[in-house]
Amino acid sequence: MAWVSDRTGANTAVAVSSGPVGETIQEWILNESLNDLLAEYGWSPDENALKSARDQLLAAGLDPEDPRLPTYIGWQAVRARIASGGPEVRAAYEAYAALLQYELCASHILVESEPAALEILDLVQSGSEFEDLARGLSQDPGSATQGGKLGCVPIGSFVPTFERAVLGALKAREAVVGPVPSQFGFHVIRIDERRTTEPMGFDNLGDRRFGTVLQIATLTRSVEIDNRYGTWDPVVGRVVAPNPSR
Repeated sequence: MAWVSDRTGANTAVAVSSGPVGETIQEWILNESLNDLLAEYGWSPDENALKSARDQLLAAGLDPEDPRLPTYIGWQAVRARIASGGPEVRAAYEAYAALLQYELCASHILVESEPAALEILDLVQSGSEFEDLARGLSQDPGSATQGGKLGCVPIGSFVPTFERAVLGALKAREAVVGPVPSQFGFHVIRIDERRTTEPMGFDNLGDRRFGTVLQIATLTRSVEIDNRYGTWDPVVGRVVAPNPSR
């Protein structure tokens, strides 16, 4: 809550459900999940790592008097360690690679707002045909004519928030999840098939290393949020505001 106050200026003594507060809590959870994952495998930033991270942030233009700097330094040190592919990063990936042993076989319905996605989710859960809803309501013209079907694609084919929700649904064995935000709008996603494949080797991750480790971190950490500020959806991997409007 101190971070929320520093980051947004919000009064954390009262319930706050504004977008910036939710985004700030999400930022905290994602970065602390990475920190916790590397700590699980024996790495935390030492003095040299923290100094290097501070230098990187100042070189990028962050004000040395910025109250957020100490927090950002710790997060940057962890991110730099993941980028370097240290042995504990490899160990974490290999320990949890089974979470990524899937092709992603899904359908979706894309709409403009979260309330609209919640309404569609209610309709699906009440027995409405997913394909009919996709044809009539989805704003993705490419998949709408196919009843929302996206086929089966390898990991890395979807935008990160969409992919994280599909992986979360596969882990939780849930058939339909949402709302899932992305730069395109809000998705309701259906898992069409559980198709396993060999997960990519650590040495072949390349520029996907950070995003992949982040997926693992949020799939494997236990997160709790003060209910004044919302709840954590472990399947989708996001903070849900208190009482989202339907």
